[in-house]
Amino acid sequence: MVSQFDPASFPRADDDAATLALDPNFVLPRRVAHWAERDPNRPFLIEVSGRTSTYGETLDGIRRWVRYLKEVGVRRGDYVLSMLPASIDAHCLWMATSCLGACEVPINPELRGAFLEHALTDAGARVCFARPEIAPVAIDAGIANLQVFKVDRQQPEAAQADPENIELPLPEDPSCVIYTSGTTGPAKGAILSWAQMSATIGRIPRSWFSETDAVYSCHAMFHITGRSPMPAMSDVGGRIVLREHFSLAAFWEDIRHHGCTSTTAFVSLLMGQPEREDDDQNPLRVVFGGHDGRANRRFAERFNVRTLDFYGSTEAGFPIGLRRPREEAAQRRDCGWLRRGYAAKICDEAGDEVDRGVAGELLIRPPHRLLMTLGYLGQPEKTAAAIAEGWYRTGDRLIQHVDESFEFVDRMRDTIRRMGENISSSALEASVASDPEVLECAAIGLPDPTAGQEVALVVIPRPGCSLEPSALFERLAQTLPRYMQPAYIVVTTADDLPRTPTRKIRKVALPEWIDLEEAWTSPRAQVALKPR
Repeated sequence: MVSQFDPASFPRADDDAATLALDPNFVLPRRVAHWAERDPNRPFLIEVSGRTSTYGETLDGIRRWVRYLKEVGVRRGDYVLSMLPASIDAHCLWMATSCLGACEVPINPELRGAFLEHALTDAGARVCFARPEIAPVAIDAGIANLQVFKVDRQQPEAAQADPENIELPLPEDPSCVIYTSGTTGPAKGAILSWAQMSATIGRIPRSWFSETDAVYSCHAMFHITGRSPMPAMSDVGGRIVLREHFSLAAFWEDIRHHGCTSTTAFVSLLMGQPEREDDDQNPLRVVFGGHDGRANRRFAERFNVRTLDFYGSTEAGFPIGLRRPREEAAQRRDCGWLRRGYAAKICDEAGDEVDRGVAGELLIRPPHRLLMTLGYLGQPEKTAAAIAEGWYRTGDRLIQHVDESFEFVDRMRDTIRRMGENISSSALEASVASDPEVLECAAIGLPDPTAGQEVALVVIPRPGCSLEPSALFERLAQTLPRYMQPAYIVVTTADDLPRTPTRKIRKVALPEWIDLEEAWTSPRAQVALKPR
């Protein structure tokens, strides 16, 4: 049976994703233009460094960026690479690119080696914008015909351009390309429409927000999490407070100083801080947590906030939400119920629906095709494999209970989930296997209370090589993004590893096989070695 969201749970105006998403008035650049005309001096984007931009100034910034993009040769239909952190520049570039009829492609600046080369070349872009300290990453990659422009924090070149008349995008127009983790090969660029971006409005019921609210955003722009505050705040004329990178030490100071009322929090990191008497004296009201009912409940009680949880993906948006934590949510990884208009089914490997209470793959169908990815950039065959007859195959295993709620079980693909990043085990293993001293390897994720999972490598050296884990780590650090770098390395022999009848490494048995007390531990590990 296909499940539907209970319409009695929330008033229709509070979460009606399809109606909002298909209404041109809720396309982000149009909302900015709306407030710029109605109240141009209303604060909108605030950087903790001191730069600010009202709604009127933001619209003017978009118009200046459009002129600047034209001057450097960007034309309708082009792709534009961005390596900018959460900032006024990043948001103006994003919207300006779309107003020009082009499409922004944000790139993770931590990528290195083959991962970086793939990201910089996949879209065939001819220009890339980056902060001065990040620009060498793209320049040194040596991509032919790629121009890299430095975007200074205080005096960006775009700010000097004359304003340009702009054409505001429509719901069906591409908003940006967000790269997935590449769990089945090289990372895929998911093309997201403006309609899909608008569908993030209502995750937090709209009546909970007003023009007095501010969202704290310190998340990367190459993640949907770094972009989702924009539609919600532009809906009500609220503010967004931006920090380029997450800082545990500055988090609460930023929240209190700027009066932030909502954010997506690193719950485990914040809960690890020493308790203070004034923990519950902060302006936060609503916080997105993670799939950990116990941690969310403790966080809510300690800091006097309401915690919400949502299941989502780059491709499908946020179709399932938990707005009212329940007692049983503390005992399992509850995701909540379907949002209005979305449909879901849990299927077995043959594609047949399973009974309530039985785990299977989650398939999602949005209320309109535009509310999920338009497809993977340049990969129609992979688009067809992921989306069939309006249903998106998530690759995640969930349970739907008799009360229609969903519980997350695990990821069906060979994926490690570390600090919010999906790491492709196969891509990581391919990179490690290219090392001249490595004969065979396996990468797995080990449970970690802070990171969710930490990366562990089991490595077999080539005959005659005396492989040193520390030396291997240093070599890997030159080619792997920081979030993919292993916390633990175990060097062993081929015969010592658990194997399948076909002599493949039995990765499912490795968590119990690995002795962390004997493993080499990376100096960059997020947490200290814990006994198992």
